[in-house]
Amino acid sequence: MGNTRIKVTIDDMNFFVVGNNNSEYINSLAEELDSRIKETQHSNYRLNQVQTLILTALNVLDEKEKIKNEEKSVQRAIEDETEYRNTIRELENAKVKIEVLNKSNESLNTNINLLKSKLRSVEEDNREYRARFERQNQKISELEEKNETLKKEKDTLESQIYESQKRIIDLNRELESLNEKK
Repeated sequence: MGNTRIKVTIDDMNFFVVGNNNSEYINSLAEELDSRIKETQHSNYRLNQVQTLILTALNVLDEKEKIKNEEKSVQRAIEDETEYRNTIRELENAKVKIEVLNKSNESLNTNINLLKSKLRSVEEDNREYRARFERQNQKISELEEKNETLKKEKDTLESQIYESQKRIIDLNRELESLNEKK
């Protein structure tokens, strides 16, 4: 589309607008502006034409600023919504991670309980072995005492045998000596 020249009427004045936009768009803008000027004139009948045009321009700029602010507000809301969605996504991911960690924790707790059970069993076995070891040590001590006693008895008996043998030898000599005297 090339530059087109469009005739519009605003506040009973004719203007030629040159631009790239289509004529329907330009005419709709001109009609809207004309309607607003007439509305301002009817609301404020004491104003002259220039004052009416300035007040209308001020009203249009006010609406434009309000729309711009509303657009910013909507943009912030969209950004907030995007941020909220990202936060929700992060929370959902965190929830999944928590569930995975909870399952892992349950598994670890199960393993811990199993190991505790095994530890108790090993400790019980250890107590039994210690008791058996103590009994064996006690038997060994008793046997060592008995062995000592038997050694002493043996030494005593050996000493008695030795003394008896000496006595026998002495008696045999006496007997021989008596036999020789006869």
